[in-house]
Amino acid sequence: MQRLESEKGEPMLGYEGYIYTKERKTEEKIIFRCQNRLCKGRCHTDPSMTIFIKRPTAHCHGPSIDQILVIEFKNKIKARAVISNEPTSTILFSELKSCSLDAAAPLPTMATLQRTIRRQREAPTSIPDELKKQPIKKIEDTTKRL
Repeated sequence: MQRLESEKGEPMLGYEGYIYTKERKTEEKIIFRCQNRLCKGRCHTDPSMTIFIKRPTAHCHGPSIDQILVIEFKNKIKARAVISNEPTSTILFSELKSCSLDAAAPLPTMATLQRTIRRQREAPTSIPDELKKQPIKKIEDTTKRL
Protein backbone atom coordinates (compact mmCIF):
# COMPACT_ATOMS: atom_id res chain seq x y z
CA MET A 1 0.00 0.00 0.00
CA GLN A 2 1.52 3.32 -1.12
CA ARG A 3 0.39 6.68 0.19
CA LEU A 4 0.20 9.30 -2.52
CA GLU A 5 -0.99 12.88 -2.74
CA SER A 6 -3.21 14.33 -5.46
CA GLU A 7 -2.57 17.60 -7.30
CA LYS A 8 -4.86 19.32 -4.81
CA GLY A 9 -3.23 17.80 -1.74
CA GLU A 10 -5.87 15.13 -1.10
CA PRO A 11 -4.75 11.66 0.00
CA MET A 12 -4.52 8.95 -2.62
CA LEU A 13 -3.65 5.29 -2.36
CA GLY A 14 -1.65 3.04 -4.67
CA TYR A 15 -2.18 -0.71 -4.33
CA GLU A 16 -1.30 -3.53 -6.75
CA GLY A 17 -0.97 -1.08 -9.64
CA TYR A 18 -4.35 0.61 -9.07
CA ILE A 19 -4.78 4.20 -7.91
CA TYR A 20 -7.53 5.11 -5.46
CA THR A 21 -8.72 8.64 -4.66
CA LYS A 22 -10.41 9.71 -1.44
CA GLU A 23 -14.17 9.65 -1.78
CA ARG A 24 -15.23 10.20 1.82
CA LYS A 25 -13.76 10.34 5.31
CA THR A 26 -15.45 9.37 8.57
CA GLU A 27 -14.12 9.08 12.11
CA GLU A 28 -13.55 5.32 11.74
CA LYS A 29 -12.35 5.01 8.14
CA ILE A 30 -11.47 6.59 4.81
CA ILE A 31 -13.32 5.34 1.74
CA PHE A 32 -11.33 5.31 -1.50
CA ARG A 33 -12.59 4.74 -5.03
CA CYS A 34 -10.72 3.85 -8.18
CA GLN A 35 -9.27 6.82 -10.05
CA ASN A 36 -10.99 5.56 -13.19
CA ARG A 37 -14.50 6.91 -12.59
CA LEU A 38 -16.15 4.21 -14.71
CA CYS A 39 -14.71 1.51 -12.43
CA LYS A 40 -16.50 0.26 -9.31
CA GLY A 41 -13.26 -0.58 -7.45
CA ARG A 42 -13.31 0.65 -3.84
CA CYS A 43 -11.48 0.05 -0.57
CA HIS A 44 -11.72 1.21 3.04
CA THR A 45 -8.74 2.04 5.28
CA ASP A 46 -8.29 3.25 8.82
CA PRO A 47 -7.85 7.06 9.21
CA SER A 48 -4.05 6.73 9.31
CA MET A 49 -4.08 4.77 6.01
CA THR A 50 -1.98 1.91 7.42
CA ILE A 51 -4.35 -1.08 7.18
CA PHE A 52 -7.33 -2.07 5.08
CA ILE A 53 -10.65 -2.29 6.89
CA LYS A 54 -12.27 -3.59 3.71
CA ARG A 55 -10.09 -5.08 0.96
CA PRO A 56 -10.22 -3.60 -2.55
CA THR A 57 -13.05 -4.82 -4.75
CA ALA A 58 -12.63 -6.03 -8.35
CA HIS A 59 -11.79 -3.59 -11.13
CA CYS A 60 -13.11 -3.52 -14.68
CA HIS A 61 -9.70 -2.54 -16.14
CA GLY A 62 -6.04 -3.47 -15.83
CA PRO A 63 -3.55 -1.95 -13.38
CA SER A 64 -1.57 1.16 -14.32
CA ILE A 65 1.73 0.81 -12.47
CA ASP A 66 3.32 3.58 -14.55
CA GLN A 67 0.83 6.17 -13.28
CA ILE A 68 1.84 5.53 -9.66
CA LEU A 69 5.48 6.21 -10.56
CA VAL A 70 4.49 9.42 -12.38
CA ILE A 71 2.51 10.70 -9.38
CA GLU A 72 5.41 9.93 -7.03
CA PHE A 73 7.84 11.72 -9.36
CA LYS A 74 5.66 14.83 -9.59
CA ASN A 75 5.26 14.93 -5.81
CA LYS A 76 9.06 14.73 -5.41
CA ILE A 77 9.78 17.65 -7.73
CA LYS A 78 7.01 19.75 -6.18
CA ALA A 79 8.33 19.18 -2.66
CA ARG A 80 11.87 19.99 -3.72
CA ALA A 81 10.77 23.15 -5.56
CA VAL A 82 9.15 24.51 -2.40
CA ILE A 83 12.16 23.98 -0.12
CA SER A 84 15.07 24.89 -2.44
CA ASN A 85 16.09 27.83 -4.59
CA GLU A 86 17.83 25.72 -7.20
CA PRO A 87 17.06 26.46 -10.85
CA THR A 88 14.11 24.63 -12.32
CA SER A 89 16.24 22.63 -14.75
CA THR A 90 18.61 21.52 -11.97
CA ILE A 91 15.76 20.13 -9.88
CA LEU A 92 14.23 18.40 -12.87
CA PHE A 93 17.41 16.78 -14.19
CA SER A 94 18.65 15.62 -10.79
CA GLU A 95 15.29 13.96 -10.06
CA LEU A 96 15.24 12.41 -13.54
CA LYS A 97 18.63 10.81 -12.82
CA SER A 98 17.16 9.01 -9.82
CA CYS A 99 13.98 8.08 -11.70
CA SER A 100 13.59 4.56 -13.08
CA LEU A 101 13.29 4.01 -16.82
CA ASP A 102 9.80 2.55 -16.33
CA ALA A 103 8.61 5.88 -14.93
CA ALA A 104 10.41 8.03 -17.52
CA ALA A 105 8.33 6.91 -20.51
CA PRO A 106 4.87 8.06 -19.33
CA LEU A 107 6.12 11.34 -17.84
CA PRO A 108 4.76 14.61 -19.26
CA THR A 109 6.98 16.75 -21.48
CA MET A 110 9.94 18.63 -20.04
CA ALA A 111 8.17 21.96 -20.52
CA THR A 112 5.16 20.73 -18.55
CA LEU A 113 7.34 19.47 -15.70
CA GLN A 114 9.27 22.76 -15.60
CA ARG A 115 5.98 24.67 -15.46
CA THR A 116 4.88 22.45 -12.57
CA ILE A 117 8.02 23.41 -10.64
CA ARG A 118 7.60 27.13 -11.39
CA ARG A 119 3.97 27.08 -10.24
CA GLN A 120 5.02 25.71 -6.86
CA ARG A 121 7.28 28.72 -6.39
CA GLU A 122 4.89 31.46 -7.46
CA ALA A 123 4.38 34.00 -4.72
CA PRO A 124 1.06 35.79 -4.47
CA THR A 125 1.27 39.20 -6.06
CA SER A 126 0.61 42.09 -3.76
CA ILE A 127 -0.25 45.69 -4.43
CA PRO A 128 2.69 48.02 -3.71
CA ASP A 129 2.24 50.38 -0.75
CA GLU A 130 2.54 53.40 -3.05
CA LEU A 131 -0.53 52.33 -5.01
CA LYS A 132 -2.51 51.56 -1.86
CA LYS A 133 -2.12 55.15 -0.65
CA GLN A 134 -3.31 56.78 -3.88
CA PRO A 135 -6.99 57.61 -4.03
CA ILE A 136 -9.00 55.88 -6.73
CA LYS A 137 -10.88 58.20 -9.04
CA LYS A 138 -14.41 57.38 -9.90
CA ILE A 139 -15.04 56.64 -13.55
CA GLU A 140 -18.04 59.00 -13.68
CA ASP A 141 -15.87 61.95 -12.63
CA THR A 142 -13.29 61.47 -15.35
CA THR A 143 -15.52 60.76 -18.33
CA LYS A 144 -17.25 63.49 -20.25
CA ARG A 145 -20.88 63.06 -21.03
CA LEU A 146 -22.40 64.41 -24.19
